[in-house]
Amino acid sequence: MVMTTYLAAWLLLAVAGVAVLSWFLARHRRRHDLRRDQAEQLLQALNRYSEWVCAQRLAAVFQGEGPEAAAALDTACTIRLAWFPELAGDMAELLAVHNRLINFLGTQQALWLRDPEHWLESEHDKRFMALWRQHRYALQALLDKLETAASVRITPAAAPRRHTTYA
Repeated sequence: MVMTTYLAAWLLLAVAGVAVLSWFLARHRRRHDLRRDQAEQLLQALNRYSEWVCAQRLAAVFQGEGPEAAAALDTACTIRLAWFPELAGDMAELLAVHNRLINFLGTQQALWLRDPEHWLESEHDKRFMALWRQHRYALQALLDKLETAASVRITPAAAPRRHTTYA
């Protein structure tokens, strides 16, 4: 009888240990899946923002930071803050490039309104493309770290289709 009680206690302890281990593994898996979902939402927000940046090259008139860009950046910053604090430096770099881009586009718009001939001579497209490359570099660094942090494989998005009037 003593041996049966002893074995029953060990069996009960083993079952309890397996239950606790199972609970920890399930919790870890749920958190990992949720983090992966948040990474996908962050990626979608960053892609929407990148499409807006690309569209600014062909925009006839710069009207400030549009609601789509603001919403995409707000979503990206919110997700980054809640789920990926390790991406703070890379997100700050992307936002710094964003601020330089907004400043450049606003300055170019003012120059275009004030002195169109001087604007044409200012190599605005060349300077925009330099900012675009900075944007792509900062975005790629952020995506590389996101891929590592969320343990997901990020496939490069196809280049956004540009709507243009050129043949």
